[in-house]
Amino acid sequence: MTHPIRDLYDNAAARADRPALFDGDLTLTHGELITLVERAAADLTTRGIGPGARVGLCAANSWRHVVAYLAILRANAVWTPLNPRNGAGLNSDFQRRAGLALTLHDAASISQMGATAHPLRLGGWLADLPDAAPPPILDDPAAPFALKFTGGSTGIPKGVVQSQASGLAALRSLQQFYGFTAEDVNLAVAPLTHGASHYILPVLAAGGAHVLLATPDRAAILNELKRRISVVFMPPTLIALLMGETDFGAGDFPALRHLTWSAAPMSPGRVAQAVCRFGPVLSSLYGQTEAPMAVTGLTAAETADPELRASVGRPFPGTPVGVLTRDGEVVFRGEGEVVVGGDLARTEYLDAPNLTAASRHEGWLKTGDIGRLDASGRLTLIGRSKELIITGGYNVYPGEVEAALNAHPAVREACAFGLPDDVWGERLEAAVAVDARFIDDAAIRAFVREAIGPVRTPKRLHLLPALPRNPVGKVVRGEVRSLLYPDAAIAEEARP
Repeated sequence: MTHPIRDLYDNAAARADRPALFDGDLTLTHGELITLVERAAADLTTRGIGPGARVGLCAANSWRHVVAYLAILRANAVWTPLNPRNGAGLNSDFQRRAGLALTLHDAASISQMGATAHPLRLGGWLADLPDAAPPPILDDPAAPFALKFTGGSTGIPKGVVQSQASGLAALRSLQQFYGFTAEDVNLAVAPLTHGASHYILPVLAAGGAHVLLATPDRAAILNELKRRISVVFMPPTLIALLMGETDFGAGDFPALRHLTWSAAPMSPGRVAQAVCRFGPVLSSLYGQTEAPMAVTGLTAAETADPELRASVGRPFPGTPVGVLTRDGEVVFRGEGEVVVGGDLARTEYLDAPNLTAASRHEGWLKTGDIGRLDASGRLTLIGRSKELIITGGYNVYPGEVEAALNAHPAVREACAFGLPDDVWGERLEAAVAVDARFIDDAAIRAFVREAIGPVRTPKRLHLLPALPRNPVGKVVRGEVRSLLYPDAAIAEEARP
């Protein structure tokens, strides 16, 4: 049995009357949710949505979003999330490339979902579902489960087809990492079109519940954390915004046991601040669209140890992780390109067999991340293979420069990049988001020089109030460089 949707039915009778979804004043029980999902899946089938059909879902977080997501899976179709924040242009391109049979959407996303061949509005659809039985669940480890587009932080977004086996591996890893129980309440505030979706099934399977927030309103988030939330997943930017609020401390969250960050790194200094503000509940996950969500995990207990905060943790059981050396050997201690095996990596690129083949090495998925595995099996990320900067004949990865910059107490965030230079070949520079009161870039450069040496010290720092981000909240190196040097016209995808 490989289809992740089967977990929706785990011990369903015993939890039928327990709350499953909280959305404002609305509460849906597990039994009510399953009934809605089955009727919606049956209706999708009558509309010609069969196994393997791709169905788009463009909506803010809501109970309707959750029902639609589960119904797509229950109909044996391929979930294709579309973030409204992408904008109409990008979502139009994603829909065209995906060849969607249907796109489900909420009213607020109409202007942002772009050109849509077969739209269906969630509100009207779910309000009038026939009482019908859904088709049998089809188990096939190789069958497509989801089609997701990468964040595009290193070039044009790629479509990634995730298999049932990959989806199930991610689900099982999260169950192991969190040990969900019927008492857990997860706060779904990060977009369900991205990493937050991975929490839906494992929390429900344990008999727990989700609180759904359509927007990251800080007051609403803190109110829920103080009231009932035990697990929440957020990007580092949202955690930083919450820490700008003054009316809370570690003792204000009686149920909270996991505040998990992912999708982007968080500096050890910022982690220390978060542990102080929220308590010893910070945890982290490392993954990517090609190996979703759960390649490695850093537990809350490990994050409480300052010596481990630069790491992304250890691999999950069943997901082997190694590093590919320059000699073409996969090793399990040392430095090189991070490679991932197991079912989690059973993915492929949409309509791009050559690209899929190029991303593999003897069956391993090449992540494009450069990392270091220590003797205990913990992984520390250094940078991206395509972002290597060769300056004065030395290889420099932006990630290690950014880690040194982020260790400075005045630095909130950093982005290092290279520029063509007649003397150095490439000139290392960095944009740094700093406290507005701090303007001494020489002191920061001296700090970095002391930590990692002159070769990896940026020749110039650009002190900014904040770094630009793409629609999914990631800092895009090419966009930062273009902001500072608009005439440089350096194409990210053309870099070595």
